[in-house]
Amino acid sequence: MPASNDNLRFRLIFEQALDPMVLIDRHGGIVEANRSACASLGYSHEELVGGLHVTDFDLNATREDVGRVHGNPERHLPASFQSTYRRKDGSTFPAEVHINAVRVGEQAQVFATFLDISERLAAERTLREREHQLRTAITSAPMVLFSLDRHGNFMLSEGKGLEGLGLVPGQAVGMNALEMYGAYPEVAEGLRRALSGEPVQLESRVEGRCFLHHWQPVPDEAAGGWGVLGVSYDITAQCLAEQALSGERDRLFTTLESIADGVITADVAGRVAYMNPVAEQLTGFTLNQARGRPMEEILRVEDLESGELLPDPVERCFNGGSPVVFSEESRLRRPDGESYAVRLTASPLRDGEDGISGAVLVLHDFSMLWDMARQLSHQARHDALTGLINRREFEDRVREALESARRSSRSHALCYIDLDQFKVVNDTCGHVAGDELLRQLAAALPRHIRDTDTLARLGGDEFGLLLENCPLDRALSICHQLLAEVAELRFMWQGRRFDVGMSIGLVAIDGASASLSEVLSEADSACYVAKEQGRNRVYVSRPGDQALKTRFGEMEWLGRIREAMEEERFELYCQPIRPISGEGVPHFEILLRLKAEDGSLVEPGAFIPAAERYNLMPQVDRHVIRSVFAMLADSDFALKQHAIVGINLSGQSLGQEDLLDFVTEALHYYGLPAHRFCFEITETAAIANLSSAAGFIRELRDMGCAFALDDFGSGLSSFNYLKHMPVDYLKIDGSFVQDVLTDPVDAAMVGAIHRIGRVLGVKTIAEFVESEAVLEHLREIGVDYAQGYGIGRPKPFRDCSLFQTGRD
Repeated sequence: MPASNDNLRFRLIFEQALDPMVLIDRHGGIVEANRSACASLGYSHEELVGGLHVTDFDLNATREDVGRVHGNPERHLPASFQSTYRRKDGSTFPAEVHINAVRVGEQAQVFATFLDISERLAAERTLREREHQLRTAITSAPMVLFSLDRHGNFMLSEGKGLEGLGLVPGQAVGMNALEMYGAYPEVAEGLRRALSGEPVQLESRVEGRCFLHHWQPVPDEAAGGWGVLGVSYDITAQCLAEQALSGERDRLFTTLESIADGVITADVAGRVAYMNPVAEQLTGFTLNQARGRPMEEILRVEDLESGELLPDPVERCFNGGSPVVFSEESRLRRPDGESYAVRLTASPLRDGEDGISGAVLVLHDFSMLWDMARQLSHQARHDALTGLINRREFEDRVREALESARRSSRSHALCYIDLDQFKVVNDTCGHVAGDELLRQLAAALPRHIRDTDTLARLGGDEFGLLLENCPLDRALSICHQLLAEVAELRFMWQGRRFDVGMSIGLVAIDGASASLSEVLSEADSACYVAKEQGRNRVYVSRPGDQALKTRFGEMEWLGRIREAMEEERFELYCQPIRPISGEGVPHFEILLRLKAEDGSLVEPGAFIPAAERYNLMPQVDRHVIRSVFAMLADSDFALKQHAIVGINLSGQSLGQEDLLDFVTEALHYYGLPAHRFCFEITETAAIANLSSAAGFIRELRDMGCAFALDDFGSGLSSFNYLKHMPVDYLKIDGSFVQDVLTDPVDAAMVGAIHRIGRVLGVKTIAEFVESEAVLEHLREIGVDYAQGYGIGRPKPFRDCSLFQTGRD
């Protein structure tokens, strides 16, 4: 076939392929894309191939990566990996990427296929959760789950019921069941029948315990013959109850009165004959009160969810002539209104082979487990501090509101609420005061909304409000009521009064509303406009709103941060950290500034929140590490001075598995000694990534690097987590240090942190040291190092004494 036909065939396959595909030139530019790629990324074909670079939508790719791969495609390709892709609207999705090199004339280009694997990852998480639930059920229920091969050897042995046999899960694997239970002929014979292909159900006593066995033969098609999959339930309590009516009555009554389950026996007419003490507690009746009365008068059992009254289990047992097991927990309600979550089993008591003389009822109290499950469910959907629902549940409800608006033309309203000057309370009074303010607001705001509306804490000082079936003008009136309510709140803390305000962004939800992420983003942007227009006000987002389009917000910062990295406009500063006693190695902490387009310097507080929100911090951290290493390697400073360079790492970077490899390779590439570097990790980031952070720290410490735990003491569980973090330095949170001369609590905290550090062999660094008096007080406490304006202000890294001859 001629080459032109080959090109035509390739074009048709490329264009009609269901998977998104792009063709990338040697510089990383997009030169072609099929319809699936345009749809997945939200760009038109002209936009996508009109100058976009692959790093514009591949968040994990860097221009260095592209240059390395495209410079030598035969070496690096083909390749497959997972990455994070960003659509035109700013939303992201996990992607599975497959790339290979293709030849277009003499030029080598990269042919990339990517798939949105969000649903697959969610399905995998769901599968893991269900596997965990199944494992929990097996390991907590009084049962044994096992399987045998065709020779009778255990291949699986699990379940809490093994404890009654003196075994632990997995202990019997590899043993032969026929040999193990040869002393129990009934059991051994039942196993032989199952191994011959016969389903078996029987009761037996093993090691003093009663078991109900259900053994199902499973064909072994590969080897021939039958294996067995079996479940054995420990029914000792039920057996004891049955024995109480037939034999050694007095001895068994003593046992029944000591077991944890409630046991009730009834005669053939369904009247109560016996109750043990646990059953008396569960039903609210004493034995004397209940004896002779119909079971339905004593036992009120309801469906746990609906509250519907369930049929009398004893009557069902008599009618069916076989045991009745309520497979799900039920609610047993006492006459005084108190109730218990119970699992209930009713079995007939037989008089000979054919007659039924009564029934025995066993009640297992699951109240504690049920309450724990409800508590866990509540915690998963609610904010622990305020009791309001959390972001995840709120987004689910907003998603439902969007669907109802599309289905039935209903109109709702979404409010994004951000407190004004909340940081002032946190910075001046501490996080405890900030938490109390949030709790008071969470109690005050619901006074003006309906029970059908949803108020949520989205994180930090941000709240969300969903007003269902509420037109925009009515929603605006409610927002003004909320502003008035908050304006009247006079928050007092330790004798100081704070006036509280908030900014609200209001968005309508109707049939024309976009996706969840776009609606939330629109409300967030409207809130920012409210702040920019003077705070303590409502801003309503309307179609074609120019203020929202021109808002200088986090989405704009996203592009500015990327441009700053590409154009080398991040500026490195450093601040000295001095040993207080004069003994010790001086340190220099690397600080980051962004050089704006007009040449002015932007403090990190302006752009770091945007970088964190849009998951750019790993790229920023790596950019800083590369820049610091390159500057030191290029200078005539060979790290001969006794000084340590401190570099900050974000929590997002700590969560990346390849960060350790990146740091290790960078040290080797630039030929720098590891023991001259100290990585600083905030306490909250370390706690959030405890297991990965601890492993990362140990690996780099083995190479010689040091680690500092920054802002120590700001969290609620600092001392508890500290013993798990193998760090070299504790940086005492500046909020304690700055008032150490006037606040005895802060002074005690600084002293306590230093003493804990001494016990663990960790040196302490005090932040925010701004005067000689504070420095002298820290020297008296014994703190090892000090940092702050009183020691030295931040200055450009190249002007640091690290690059100068002589000592600091």
